[in-house]
Amino acid sequence: MPNRALTERIVKAGLLAGFGVVYLAAVGMIGAFNVRNLIGDQVTLGKVLLAVPAFMVGTLVTRPRLRGGVFEQTAPAQTLLAGAGAGMLAGGVAITAVFIAQAFNTDTVRGIFVAVTPALISVMTFGRSLPVAAVILILAGGVLGTLGASLRLLPKAYRRPVTVGLVAVLLMALLQRIIPTALQELASKIGSGSPTSWTSWLYSSAFGGLTVLGALVTFVVATAVAVGWSRRGHRVRERLGEMRGESRKALTGGAVLVLLGVVAVLPLLVGTVVSLVLGTVGIFLLMALGLNIVVGYAGLLDLGYVAFFAVGAYTFGVLTAGPLSGSSLHPQLYPLLAIPIVVVAAALTGLLIGAPVLRLRGDYLAIVTLGFGEIERVLLVSNVLKPQLEGGIGLNDIPQHFLGIGFNDPEKFFYLVVVFVLLGLFVSYRLSRSRIGRAWNAMREDEQVAEAMGISTVKYKLLAFAMGAAIGSLGGILFAVQIGSLEPLGFNIIVSITVLAIIILGGMGSIPGVVIGGLVLIGIPNLLDEFEAYRLLIYGAVLVAIMILRPQGLIPNVRRMRELKEEEFEQDAWMKRTGDASVEQGLAVGAAREAE
Repeated sequence: MPNRALTERIVKAGLLAGFGVVYLAAVGMIGAFNVRNLIGDQVTLGKVLLAVPAFMVGTLVTRPRLRGGVFEQTAPAQTLLAGAGAGMLAGGVAITAVFIAQAFNTDTVRGIFVAVTPALISVMTFGRSLPVAAVILILAGGVLGTLGASLRLLPKAYRRPVTVGLVAVLLMALLQRIIPTALQELASKIGSGSPTSWTSWLYSSAFGGLTVLGALVTFVVATAVAVGWSRRGHRVRERLGEMRGESRKALTGGAVLVLLGVVAVLPLLVGTVVSLVLGTVGIFLLMALGLNIVVGYAGLLDLGYVAFFAVGAYTFGVLTAGPLSGSSLHPQLYPLLAIPIVVVAAALTGLLIGAPVLRLRGDYLAIVTLGFGEIERVLLVSNVLKPQLEGGIGLNDIPQHFLGIGFNDPEKFFYLVVVFVLLGLFVSYRLSRSRIGRAWNAMREDEQVAEAMGISTVKYKLLAFAMGAAIGSLGGILFAVQIGSLEPLGFNIIVSITVLAIIILGGMGSIPGVVIGGLVLIGIPNLLDEFEAYRLLIYGAVLVAIMILRPQGLIPNVRRMRELKEEEFEQDAWMKRTGDASVEQGLAVGAAREAE
């Protein structure tokens, strides 16, 4: 790569990382997250946010890029130099912002950026004077950038295990409210020694995060597992691919039984608070499964999906609520009898919303469905339906006890959520493997070609809206049971955006991806209190990162991933036809990158 182009890339990447650190500090994330200890009492979440941009920019600054039909790749020395330079520049930008903040009156700065407090300045300077802090930030940025660039230079056989180890340490540290509680409950059930002895070496009771020993053990174990899988995983995959008939079904059934067994004992191990969080994850997971049918299977971008969620919740509330609900309609149906009625009502609503938008695609479809979602919100607070829905006050007296079970208990509510989620997973899986699912996939790839092949796009579009609405309404039912009351403020556009973010993060059209996306975007923020104020900012950052680094999602659908890669394959084919030597070299680099 020419030195001038490399210099431009270093400057751009370093400035971007530096301004990223300044932004995180200015909005208050670094200061707010600094109270969460991750490893020992020195490595906090705030300091990790301070360090991650320099490390990431070192990894990405020398990433091979396609320019003029050729992949540009840097030499090892250039890679290390670029990573160090970008990291040092990021540190320089951060310390410059600190200097500017201290140069002005504190009240003046806080009048614009309220999060710039003396505590934040202390975190950014490590409690040292400004000159010393400048040396620390610049040198630390250079070291982190070099480490990120070194990770890029490692062969694939080593790079993946190291990445897995680092991610495992971070996840173990973030799950500090789940794993210690589960281990202690397990120890008390087994009666093997003191419950705290099971976790004292892994998590500290004094500061809450991983101990240094626990972090090292987690990294070594995760890395070893990743190395073993990289060496023997292909053999396992080949054997699984060779399995046919009863053997494959038996293995799948055994895995499902083990998973169900873990789910069955989970509330007993994690306690009330975590069970409540998992119940919320299940509600969003049901909505994501429904929207995945509309967006992931059929390719119809729906931004007003919250309407189906609201239909499920309010219909269930009206049908089952008692006389104190505030609604003039309170037939007080038994909840199990009301559930099928709610599902049918939601499916009909899906048909009503889908019928006017049959000829719309892409952005136009998204805008119109967004309008339907806003119409739903307006109707909930309007005077037209106030006698039935109580307007802005909302419904009350929704039953939380049926089948002789009080589902206001988070642990018991979790089991109800599991039943509904299993139903949604089963329906989604069967649809994806059915004739209907194949018709949806054909529509998503090319609607005109699908129609020319004899697929009734009108019928299958309406069916997608109806099935997605039906599954999403189950989430609304659970929401009404969990809270016992409803208010219109809980059904806004943010719900639709959140559910769409789950699908994009996990992988459109991928059922395992939807599950992982729900756990990451809903579970972890709800377990960490300091995430609540920055939830939407985190969602936006995650979406931007996933679109740049892995647009197919964390666990992509195979067919969807092929669609995203189709353009790159065509470009590689064009490069091969040119016959130019430099192009052939670029093809080799591109193939190696694709193999990663």
